[in-house]
Amino acid sequence: YTPTVGLVCQQFGLNFRRTRGMYFSSRDRGLFSSMVYNWPNPDVKVIVVTDGSRILGLGDLGVHGMGIPIGKLALYCAAGGVAPSEVLPVVLDVGTNNEELLASREYVGTQEPRLEGEAYYDLVDEFMQ
Repeated sequence: YTPTVGLVCQQFGLNFRRTRGMYFSSRDRGLFSSMVYNWPNPDVKVIVVTDGSRILGLGDLGVHGMGIPIGKLALYCAAGGVAPSEVLPVVLDVGTNNEELLASREYVGTQEPRLEGEAYYDLVDEFMQ
């Protein structure tokens, strides 16, 4: 990513003002399908999902990685003709292994080590259903 995009992503959680997408955490297991109905637009055509683990060149940003699906969907709207009301940015909040975020009082995500292995894949499978 360009330095500007990288900086915005790194500071995304510090500048949190309002929800710009949906966050699903391991604590929400069993509720994913009902949570989707809380999104204000029922006619979603495109969803971009991240777990914030491997943001290119930036590493593990956890839920602060929400800037990535928001940015990608903005491109689909601007250049691809997708209506902004038809997109849904999503973060799977599965924790973070970023020590700085784990120690930060401002981190808005789950402040636990990242789910891995079977527990991680079970959560992703449930989300995809």
